[in-house]
Amino acid sequence: MKKIALLVLLLAVSEMASGTEIPLNSSANGASEVSATEITVTGKKGDILQRVTGKESELLNPSQMSVYKAINLMPSLSQQSVDPYGLADIVNYHESFRFRGVEATSGGVPATTVNVEALPLTGRPGGGATIYDLENFSNINIYTGVMPANAGLGLADVGGKINMEIRRPEESFGVLLKQGIGSQNFYRTFMRIDSGSLPGKVKSFISFSDSAADKWKGEGNSERTNVMAGVTKEFSDNVKLETFVTYSKGDIHAYKPLSYAQLCNPESAYTNDYGTNPDSYDYYGYNRNKFEDWMVMANLEVKTGEHSKLNVKPYYWSDKGYYLETITLANSQNRIRRWDIDHDLKGVLAEYTTRLSDIDLDFGYLYHTQVRPGPPTSWKNYKVVNGKLVFDQWNILSNSSSHELHSPFLEATYRFGAYKLEGGVKYINYTLPSIITCNTTGVGDLSYDAALASDPAINTKASALDTKSFSRLFPNLTLTRTVGDNATIHAAYGENYVTHVDIYPYYISQFSSFDSKGITFQQLWSEREMETSKNVELGMNVQGSNWSIAPTIYYALHKNKQAVLYDPALNAIYPMNNADARGYGFELEAEYKPVDNLSCYGSFSWNRFSFSQEINSDAPGGGIIKVKGEQVPDAPEFLAKGMVSYKTGNLTISPIVRYTSVRYGDVLHKEKIDGTTLFDLDLTWSRKMPGFKQVDCSLSFLNIFDKQYVSMISTSDYKTLKTSYQSGAPFTMLATVAFHY
Repeated sequence: MKKIALLVLLLAVSEMASGTEIPLNSSANGASEVSATEITVTGKKGDILQRVTGKESELLNPSQMSVYKAINLMPSLSQQSVDPYGLADIVNYHESFRFRGVEATSGGVPATTVNVEALPLTGRPGGGATIYDLENFSNINIYTGVMPANAGLGLADVGGKINMEIRRPEESFGVLLKQGIGSQNFYRTFMRIDSGSLPGKVKSFISFSDSAADKWKGEGNSERTNVMAGVTKEFSDNVKLETFVTYSKGDIHAYKPLSYAQLCNPESAYTNDYGTNPDSYDYYGYNRNKFEDWMVMANLEVKTGEHSKLNVKPYYWSDKGYYLETITLANSQNRIRRWDIDHDLKGVLAEYTTRLSDIDLDFGYLYHTQVRPGPPTSWKNYKVVNGKLVFDQWNILSNSSSHELHSPFLEATYRFGAYKLEGGVKYINYTLPSIITCNTTGVGDLSYDAALASDPAINTKASALDTKSFSRLFPNLTLTRTVGDNATIHAAYGENYVTHVDIYPYYISQFSSFDSKGITFQQLWSEREMETSKNVELGMNVQGSNWSIAPTIYYALHKNKQAVLYDPALNAIYPMNNADARGYGFELEAEYKPVDNLSCYGSFSWNRFSFSQEINSDAPGGGIIKVKGEQVPDAPEFLAKGMVSYKTGNLTISPIVRYTSVRYGDVLHKEKIDGTTLFDLDLTWSRKMPGFKQVDCSLSFLNIFDKQYVSMISTSDYKTLKTSYQSGAPFTMLATVAFHY
């Protein structure tokens, strides 16, 4: 396949040299009508849709394995990577991604920012965030701040939410075959086959991908295999059933987290990684994760009238595997920790849409249950003895329990004259799991089930026998006015939520510090509060014949914002969420097409997000921790991004630039990370060829000036209980060829 890719790329160069142009059927924006691999990316603010469409999604994410990379040109979205291909972009078991400075799913939230078909079908910790190939999705919708009640369903929606819509089976038979090769021995093979319409009004597809790449520093690699299938059946004009299944298996060697002191020497930081000596705790083979995931969902659609429809969507996701990683204990000794994970989530979404007079109504109810972790249920520590792992002790052994969510909602839309009024309410009833912590003294190197079956004593001080529930209404309201034929303005208000549960591993890891002050885990668990935000925004969208501009201003108040801080009264580092915070800023998104073969896109954002009061210590008689007014960690204040696409013949040339301003690794601003500007370049050649609907060839150059910079920041690293950092990926080249048949 590598030879085929290089051959087609040579044909592209020959085509450019000859200057011959073979006409293609194109849409108004220059995107090819062959839409098999095209994704529409939309950002929704009030009633405004802004787009980065078609092949642009592949320009931003050539490997097509990370939804976060595909959308990172949009304003106020901060996404960082250590891996240029998206295979190993993990920081503290979650992705590095922020909406308007808000980290929607940090290490303490057992969810991701991504929903599939409005369902919370991705989870963390584990392997559930990257189990989808983007070629199998047709739309990516991004909601920031204010969002409708029927969006952002699941355990968290603070800051924003991403919803991916599955690309349905095609009407006619078709095959898509893609092959990618690149730096660090990267390869990716993807194939999708659509059956077309079959007897009995049945359509189906199946896809397969196999990907691998070496790490760009140190030893180790990443491997990932995915299979996805879908079947749709129309029983009548009014009844349709859709079923989708995904299987994913990954084996990832992790990059070594760095301390702030290690970043002071950039050259050293770009080579500092795990070593090759199995007698050392620093051995790369002791730092990896392996996961196997299954997802299945269905959609039963019943049309009950001309404007009425019922959808019932059951879903299930299973995640099994482990993290193996080097940790530093409180006594500064190293160990290898194995975190076995065997959990699942399941639920059902029932949604009924109808029209009553001039009002569009959407009623729905989501039931969702999700087994821990997080927080973790088991950690085992190992010593390194003569190049082998020898069991040392259990670090955590606790019961298997579940998060549970009940969420009915109502969304209504009413249009009158030049106005559109959209409003709704979502009710959240969320119950945190109970946690029963076992005393592991004398428990040997057993499996998790066998260890529990040995009936160890309960450590009541480190347990939360009582569950914790949250119940609250979250309203939203948006008023949009059309001005003339080319402009809209909108005002919106909405409330969002998130609950952090990462106090447990901090308590266990620093048990003696809490116990010395008489603080039990039940006390901390009962004091956990749901972080809520109230969001207001004003925006407009003005379009000309060949341009558009969309400015937005916003303001948000967060109650019970969490931060991971050092508490001198306890001599411990742990997350506290007893202070308020506020965010405000300005966003600007613009597109300009001066001529048919040239299009320009740019975005700018100013995001301020800081605590509006000091934080109180959880220790009896403890003082205050002064954080008021400081920008939260890992939240750049300024972001500027742009892309230009120039088409000449069958070739499209697309330079891309991204600027990220200063960030901090801690809320006290003692660990400063300089801003950086990165440049990418994409060359894509497309044309019809005998025997194929179309052939696409791309050359992508990432970080073309080989800039050394800091990418991911983890302010709550379970391995060190301190902030850790990752270097950004160096210059990377990727070639892809796609055959549409």
